[in-house]
Amino acid sequence: MNKYAAEFYGTFLLLVSILGTFHLSSTVLGAPDHITVLLIALAVAATLFSNINIFIKVSGAHFNPAISFMMFIKGNLNLNDCLLYILMQISGGVLGVIVSHIMFGADILSVSEIDRSPSTLLLAELIATSGLLIVIAMLEKSSPEKIPSCVALFILAATFFTSSTCFANPAVTFARIFTDSGVGIDIYSAFNFLIVQFVAALVVAKTIKS
Repeated sequence: MNKYAAEFYGTFLLLVSILGTFHLSSTVLGAPDHITVLLIALAVAATLFSNINIFIKVSGAHFNPAISFMMFIKGNLNLNDCLLYILMQISGGVLGVIVSHIMFGADILSVSEIDRSPSTLLLAELIATSGLLIVIAMLEKSSPEKIPSCVALFILAATFFTSSTCFANPAVTFARIFTDSGVGIDIYSAFNFLIVQFVAALVVAKTIKS
């Protein structure tokens, strides 16, 4: 598998883990919201841990435009690869939403109307995204072998300690516009999340040098 396919596939599975777990837990099994959030956090953490281990030597295992943008700013990724990575990540994420909807008999594509625009959620996304990027930026210098476990554990924890439930990923944010399920986000809120996420990437890239 080449590096672009790895970024596509990894981000695809990330969205499947979010949407699929939501539909199984909430829609099919009727689990309460707190159980659904717990299961999504566990599924995402496990998916990230396994896929980062598998693909870190193929593409760097970004699966996240904020990570790719940070690596570009730091000089660790060229512009062409950065743009192609982001394209693959977004495409993989949207396909993940579509496939999850098909698996659980939902409309193939739908537009979310869930308002996540309050400033408290934007602060949460700033904390979640910058925290994730700091983990990666620090460990790539000292202990790159710890990145899979530390990223997975950070995302697991941040799902619970942030009011936004830790999107922390522009591809995830964009893809979740296209689901009217409980994990969706409306277009206006998504736009604000994207700004915060890329600002966090810029700040971390400029603050933590390679």
